[in-house]
Amino acid sequence: MLIKVYWSTWGFFGLVTILLFATGNLTMLSAVVLGFIAFGLTFMGMMGVLPTMVSHPPAPKAPRAEKAKPVAMQPMRKTPARAFSIFKSA
Repeated sequence: MLIKVYWSTWGFFGLVTILLFATGNLTMLSAVVLGFIAFGLTFMGMMGVLPTMVSHPPAPKAPRAEKAKPVAMQPMRKTPARAFSIFKSA
């Protein structure tokens, strides 16, 4: 959950930065403020997200059981069935 919040915060930060740039309001003062915010987000990732990603590997998922296909849905054989081999000449 923390990782999703972290990346969402970075996404919002990037969106605001692009919006400020597109409207012409990205002045030197706002760039410095955004720099401080980016610095804080970077260290938030180091303190909160990185230990979670490194120390907790994802739990292995159990393999799913395959559904049995109905007889009508099974593909045809590439080779004929062995029952017809009795009609061969000796």
